[in-house]
Amino acid sequence: SQAQTDCSWGACYPPSNDLLLGRSHQLHTSSTCGLTGSEVYCTPYQLRRMKCCPCDSRNPNGQLAHTIQEVLSTSAPDRWWQSKKMNGPRPSALVIERTLDNGRTWEPALHLATDCRRAFPRVPTATPLTLEDTYCYTLPPIGTNPYQDHTIEFSPLRQYAYVPTPNSQKIEVSGLTGLRVRLTELGDVPRLPGRSLSRFYALKEMRVMGSCMCHGHANRCLPETHNSPLSNCDCQHNTAGMNCERCAELYNDLPWRPAEEGNTHTC
Repeated sequence: SQAQTDCSWGACYPPSNDLLLGRSHQLHTSSTCGLTGSEVYCTPYQLRRMKCCPCDSRNPNGQLAHTIQEVLSTSAPDRWWQSKKMNGPRPSALVIERTLDNGRTWEPALHLATDCRRAFPRVPTATPLTLEDTYCYTLPPIGTNPYQDHTIEFSPLRQYAYVPTPNSQKIEVSGLTGLRVRLTELGDVPRLPGRSLSRFYALKEMRVMGSCMCHGHANRCLPETHNSPLSNCDCQHNTAGMNCERCAELYNDLPWRPAEEGNTHTC
């Protein structure tokens, strides 16, 4: 949703940006093809044929490399991340997790699966009705080519669409300091005559859209240093701090509170 940029009437929020840009050094994965030497992978090509290509990530900038940095939206269109050989193409189940304490602890934000009841039997499939709940989203069918590009979207606010709570409160509970994706189950691949098709995870592009967390007291983020991602808040409503989390000096007659729709809670 579009950010509320007018801070004079109530809670305001900075516009969203791709938070991965400028943070490529913070991207990590547990598996990457070709780190120790060239590996060959075979995928379907045209009708009942296959195409085999090498992966060699020893040189991250090489044409045959498929490192995790290739998922950035600024990468070339023919670049992608690819895991070592495993058991299938698009995952049949995955979990998006978030951390609120810079990676010390993690909690599930959303489960996704082609068969939620089988993959996550204890996770509800109904859209949450409270801000404390999560659920499992059923992935659409992959069609006849399991290696074809598929888009998976995650919006923390969208999953709370039916929670009877103001957006300002939803934004407060949707904050995070880190995000990770656990690919928990691989999908099936068709069988073709001759050499077996390779099975692996691959990710062509990943975008994490968001902004600095300002508790409704800022409508833009400030860069920490030149060419760094946006992180600090340009605080208003007489607030201060990296996230506008306290009242500014000499403005302490009223206690600090997050801004709400229709109420700035100015210090």
